[in-house]
Amino acid sequence: MIHRVPRTLSIFSWNIGNPSLLRATRQGEWLRKRIEDVFVLSETKDSDGCRFLEQYFRAYGYHVVFPKPRENGYGVMIVSRQPVAESGFAQHSDFLPERVVAAHVPLGEETLEIIGVYVPSRDASPQKISRKKVFLEHLQSALKTAPPSEFRIFCGDFNILEPDHIPHYTFFRDWEYAFYRNLTENNLSDSFRHLNESVREYSWVGRTGDGYRYDHCFVSQSMTPALQKCFYFHEPRRMRLSDHSALVMEVGIKP
Repeated sequence: MIHRVPRTLSIFSWNIGNPSLLRATRQGEWLRKRIEDVFVLSETKDSDGCRFLEQYFRAYGYHVVFPKPRENGYGVMIVSRQPVAESGFAQHSDFLPERVVAAHVPLGEETLEIIGVYVPSRDASPQKISRKKVFLEHLQSALKTAPPSEFRIFCGDFNILEPDHIPHYTFFRDWEYAFYRNLTENNLSDSFRHLNESVREYSWVGRTGDGYRYDHCFVSQSMTPALQKCFYFHEPRRMRLSDHSALVMEVGIKP
């Protein structure tokens, strides 16, 4: 694969739902036809399906960062057309570290950091509430203590909603909305909301038809003038490749 510095960088962020080997084969063949530069794939495991995707993309010349989750846990895989190297961001937190995967992508004059995350989901049980709350606290702390960057993309399945999400769901708590709000304190801006002030979109739809914008892509605030597009792509959900729609973002890059 020939590597060049693109004029734009495109991200395809998608929860792949820890696929079976059969579904992973379909996902891999479908993704390889996509034109985006980087795939950030969340809800991965050290499973047959996810190991197949890792090997499949490497065989076609892609660069893959996939720390294997431990003890049947979940994680994130970054697949890139451009060379990548782990950035060490996850070292700033020792709580469920595989759920946060970060890579540096050299692009012309800049080095871009891409952070992919899969935030734990929860139900009403105290154990899962505590797990998610502690994870978000550690992630927030990692963002504060990591070296500052004017070229950072932070994306994945956050399992949280924006505070003024429509419809409003009463079972989400203040500390979940606070994580979203506090991202602005870490020099990050919601790409989709920056380009689409009032559009209602959802990346996951429940059995009752209720929509949730769980999947997000934030960028360093200095990058917002270079944002060219950010939208939800529903085809993979409609094709039942996953129960999540993908999020596509494109940003201009200095040559």
